[in-house]
Amino acid sequence: MPEAPTVLRWETLTKSAFDRLDRGRCVVLVTCSPLEVHGPHLPLGADALEGDGLAERMLRSLPERHRGRTFLRLPFVYAATDVVPQPGSLFFRPSTTLAFLEDLGASLAAQGFRDVLVSNFHGGPRHFVALEQACHRVSRRRRIRMASVFSMVLRRFARKDGETLEGLLGSIPGLRVGDLAGDTHGGLLETSQLLALCGGWVDPVYKELPRSTVESWMAETRSGGVEMPKGRLSALLSVLRTQRAGVRYFLDRSYSGAPAGASAEIGEQILDRLGAFAAQEVAQLLDGALSPLDCHSPLWRLRFLSLNPWMIRLTDRLLGFRNPIG
Repeated sequence: MPEAPTVLRWETLTKSAFDRLDRGRCVVLVTCSPLEVHGPHLPLGADALEGDGLAERMLRSLPERHRGRTFLRLPFVYAATDVVPQPGSLFFRPSTTLAFLEDLGASLAAQGFRDVLVSNFHGGPRHFVALEQACHRVSRRRRIRMASVFSMVLRRFARKDGETLEGLLGSIPGLRVGDLAGDTHGGLLETSQLLALCGGWVDPVYKELPRSTVESWMAETRSGGVEMPKGRLSALLSVLRTQRAGVRYFLDRSYSGAPAGASAEIGEQILDRLGAFAAQEVAQLLDGALSPLDCHSPLWRLRFLSLNPWMIRLTDRLLGFRNPIG
């Protein structure tokens, strides 16, 4: 794996160094992920560290034609929503995330920057759709390319002819595909990446944590209720019931997956493969072959449900969710 191109940290630049930049050739990088509880074993900045890690591995895999660009990294932003509702997590409204990134994009565009990549490793739908909305608005209004790398990855996974997560990662030595089921938060995938990125910040207790998922918890507590007859309405009610169970699960527990199976070696492979996967999408964007207005996850079409304040309140009520840390 080649070394990553040179990345300059925005906060370290002097005025003279900044003025020497060819801003039209720069690519600005910023990670927007929460400070959030990830089990008893991972640092609260797990998603931000993984977002930075994804961006760094993506840069390593960029084709040669883009490696000579100047990459300029901003400090990470932790304004995020849909966090695990336990002390230690910091909660923000989707509108806050949206407003911050819109202002950031507008400021960068006004200074002559043309390419902005927002990284993230937080799977909360209202969070990453807020990132998409901000990038979409800035790209359309300011005529620049601003896109969410995480959403571009989700977009590619969703294509009918696209790769699956199991297909991409299933051949990693030491990783059992069965452990990926329900591995959504602080499990094998995230613990492995954090071991690779900053192993000294991971509590060794991860080796003793049992596999736990929303589905297994529902079975244990019989939260799923009786099986319902088939049909569209029953399918919708089943999804709602599962989502309500997920809310209760994360009030009770702080990780979902099998962290005990994690290793730094697996983490290196995950980062390299996801980074190369993302680099293919980013290269198309920088080539102009992919419009920033098309860099959306499958949930983009449901953005009204994710971002409208009234719909957020309604959804929270239906799910029985009241954020105790917000």
